[in-house]
Amino acid sequence: MNLKTLLDTILSLGSNISIKEGKEIHKSKLVSNLNSKKIDNVYHIYSKVSEEDESRVYSCHIKYDLMNEKVIGTTCTCNTYEEFSRYKKNYVCKHIIATIFSFYIIAKNKIKKHSNEIKGVKKIKETATYFNKEIRLDLEIKSFNEKNNFILDIQFRIGEGKTYLIPRLNEFFNARESKNPLRINGEFLFNPNNMKFSKDDEEILNFVFNKLKTDNEVRIIENKYLRLGSNDIRAFLSLINKDKKIKLNYDYINYESNIYNENIPLSFTLKLENETINLTTKKKLPIPLSNKFDVFLYDRKVYIPNINQSNKYFEFWKELRKEGKIEYNSKEIEFIKKVKTLSEISKDVSITEGIRRVLRKFWVPKMIFSKSDNTIKCKAVVSYFNRDINILDNENKEFFREQYLEDKIDRSLERTRFIKKNKEYVFIGTDDEYYHFITEGIKELGLISKISFSKNFKNGDLISFEDIEATIEEEEESLYFKFNIENIDFSEYKDILQALNEGKSYYKSKKNKLIDLKGIGMRNFLNMLDNLVYNNELNEGILEIDKNKTLFLENAIQENGLSFIRGNEIIKSISDKLSNRKDYEIDDIKGLKGKLRSYQLIGVNYLKSLSDLGFGGILADEMGLGKTIQIISFLLSQKELEEKKQSLIVAPTSLLYNWKAEFEKFAPQINIGIIHGSKSNRFKVINNINEYDVLLTTYGTIKNDIDFYENKIFDYCIIDEAQNIKNPKSQNTKVIKKINAKIKFALTGTPIENSLIELWSIFDFIMPGYLFDELVFKEKFVNSTEEKIEELKLLINPFILRRLKKDVILELPEKIERKYYVQMTPEQKLAYKNCMKDVKLKLKQGEEDKIAIFSYLTRLRQICLDPSLVNKEYKGKSGKVMVATDVINDVITNGYKILVFSQFTSVLKKLNEELISKKIKSKYLDGSITAKERLKLVEEFNESIEPQVFLISLKAGGTGLNLTSAKFVMHMDPWWNPAIEDQATDRAHRIGQKDIVEVIKLIAKDTIEENIIKLQEDKREIVNSVISDESLNINNISKLTNEEILDLFK
Repeated sequence: MNLKTLLDTILSLGSNISIKEGKEIHKSKLVSNLNSKKIDNVYHIYSKVSEEDESRVYSCHIKYDLMNEKVIGTTCTCNTYEEFSRYKKNYVCKHIIATIFSFYIIAKNKIKKHSNEIKGVKKIKETATYFNKEIRLDLEIKSFNEKNNFILDIQFRIGEGKTYLIPRLNEFFNARESKNPLRINGEFLFNPNNMKFSKDDEEILNFVFNKLKTDNEVRIIENKYLRLGSNDIRAFLSLINKDKKIKLNYDYINYESNIYNENIPLSFTLKLENETINLTTKKKLPIPLSNKFDVFLYDRKVYIPNINQSNKYFEFWKELRKEGKIEYNSKEIEFIKKVKTLSEISKDVSITEGIRRVLRKFWVPKMIFSKSDNTIKCKAVVSYFNRDINILDNENKEFFREQYLEDKIDRSLERTRFIKKNKEYVFIGTDDEYYHFITEGIKELGLISKISFSKNFKNGDLISFEDIEATIEEEEESLYFKFNIENIDFSEYKDILQALNEGKSYYKSKKNKLIDLKGIGMRNFLNMLDNLVYNNELNEGILEIDKNKTLFLENAIQENGLSFIRGNEIIKSISDKLSNRKDYEIDDIKGLKGKLRSYQLIGVNYLKSLSDLGFGGILADEMGLGKTIQIISFLLSQKELEEKKQSLIVAPTSLLYNWKAEFEKFAPQINIGIIHGSKSNRFKVINNINEYDVLLTTYGTIKNDIDFYENKIFDYCIIDEAQNIKNPKSQNTKVIKKINAKIKFALTGTPIENSLIELWSIFDFIMPGYLFDELVFKEKFVNSTEEKIEELKLLINPFILRRLKKDVILELPEKIERKYYVQMTPEQKLAYKNCMKDVKLKLKQGEEDKIAIFSYLTRLRQICLDPSLVNKEYKGKSGKVMVATDVINDVITNGYKILVFSQFTSVLKKLNEELISKKIKSKYLDGSITAKERLKLVEEFNESIEPQVFLISLKAGGTGLNLTSAKFVMHMDPWWNPAIEDQATDRAHRIGQKDIVEVIKLIAKDTIEENIIKLQEDKREIVNSVISDESLNINNISKLTNEEILDLFK
């Protein structure tokens, strides 16, 4: 059995704590009754282990498999074993550990004794060893300060295993000298004849013996203490081997310490607080043990540093002992000297980032570039304390080295395609990377380091924007842009622009010159040229400029640092008319039946500026800001100022008659012709075209009369809801773009919904070619860089005017009401016409009473909404439902909420079905909803941040609800009593509403609803009392004459 294997196997099963505690139990000789026996290749070890106070005795048993050399069982009667053995097989407690230690020592000694008896030679050697055996010397030192003098009192202990205090030092040294035996404390016999000390211990004893004979300051106190003063402390302690532990008492605290003949591992921290630098130590200060400041107690160890460290540290130690820190002024150069001294006495100086920032201004990074045999090299150094240290010198570990700075230099050079080679950097990049190095790399490196070049290093030949000459000239009615780039042939410009658009960094000319395509000046110039050159040939550097790009040209010159282009003042007069569009040219519109708000006047003047210059444009004000009245005012002002002009307005069918009503309201002097409906109706207008100032038509109607439009040139063509032509591939868009007009305007609240191509399509209508063709536009701007988008903004900004409600909120009323005159569908018109015919027949017979008349009115109103409300067999469409769906879709797309009211719940339910099919979120409220559920619906609607629709029955939700999160209100059908409509509107337009509320009223054109609105205005008091919100009042309706009642059915 291998005893060492047995011991290691059992110890491997124990924890560090159980091993440590078991060893102590073994040393305390608390293991007894130790015996063992072998049974069938299993070795059994038994023991008794006592508590230190003998209060309890535990029985231990270990089973060891001799064949497999592993523990197969352990037991102990202690509580710890009982608890943990349940979770771990072969658990080993401290008592079992103590048992195996004791067994190992006893077994080993028996084997050794048996071996010596057999081997006579070895026994002789052992005997010889006995007669020259080595004994130990232990030292117990007390350090104290007596009258400002450091003193060491040293006690000596000797022995074999255990050491014994020498009570009379003189007797010991005499016995050692005379080779006479000396019994120490009656327990240990010191025999100099057969005992010896180690070489290191002999030196210590010899030093003491000689000092006692020759030095009067070294003496023995109380027989057992050797007293040393500061002159001898360092020399004595230097003799003690660093592996020997001494017992040291200092300031009544006991230490077990080693002696280190090396520098103290001083550690400092430098921190910056405001402009003061604070020096502190990380640990407690070293404790001097000598007046010569050359021996220290530090971190429970005794250090004997070199004299250089001691001397330089002394001044720091004195200050730190007084205040715990030393303060320096960060602006004084003296601080750098202190840092240098710290670097000489310590390798552990922590520097905060604030200190590094202070020091950084004193460190000087340098890069020296050279070139030999077409190889570019760089030597990178940092000057610390005026000493250059190569950043590739990894052997120099000075704490003050600015690793961040050196790493930054290293990373910068690597990014510039340099690699490390023989403590230098060597360039290995391609031609493209070399271009980057000489254009940007050197500049970037110069931001972090001083750059110098050898005589054989120079930059490559680069052409930059300083080599460009350009002028703008006006000849007769045309503008010309003339330019020249030094050493570049005009035939190369196409290739240069192609390289630019492909994102290349440079272009290599026929003369092997490099044009810097990344340089901001050159790039801005070429980008501007690229936007001007479309469909034009560059003949000898002369380019004719379309006047619609003059403002773009001026902005590009001003904003892109191209002031070297001469002749900029020529385009000033043209661009001023657009850039000053907020300065009113007119402050009132003669003949307008209404008053424009100031922002609307700005819009009219903007349209006039564009018109005067022959440009088209987009009026892109947010919905509800009055784009319609701005166009009417513009056309009216042109009619008043100039000879007869003719305009074409294209609008969605749902807004056609709204335009007509707005013209009649605000500019009745403008003659309006509507090209819509049947062919005969359309050609009545077309054949008498000269009678009209403005023609109104729809997107769907134009294609039927395209032959007429292709042969007609209008002064103005205006398209409303221009997003209808956002798809350039649609048939609708292609037809609209065939219209000929001198000036074209587009109206839209959403010029871009999904893609930039939508914007291009609208511009292709107002100014074809201005934003290039579709393919070029896509290549330049779609999914492009931020730089390209900024170019696009420069191009389009002069020709788009967009205001949001939040921009002009102070000018707007709290509530804006708009009436939409809706055209019924052909099937709906037929249903309405048949019902009206029947009603008129009954009224002429004079047989119906007032209640019957009211039922006729209700029936006709339902048909205006949707004929299916009165005839379930009706399968046609409803004009109002279609328009309502379009309006709701616009509101939701713009991110707002809308309330929709109707007297008829059936139409709300049908509208809800339409919204579900379009995946528009909505809520529904009528009289069947409980009060609790109503409150929940209102809270959900108000708290939701998503745009959505609330469909509400007029009677159920006209009062008692707070829905201020909605910005839009739509009434599907006019109510007899306008006060009831107002109450419904006030669900949104009330205290708590932060936005302007827009109220949209849908009125079926050429129906009883128009007559009701007219009668409301003419006889408001009577109509308000015809039918109350509670019940029918026969007496009140009788206040209307038969003639007035019949007028409703006209």
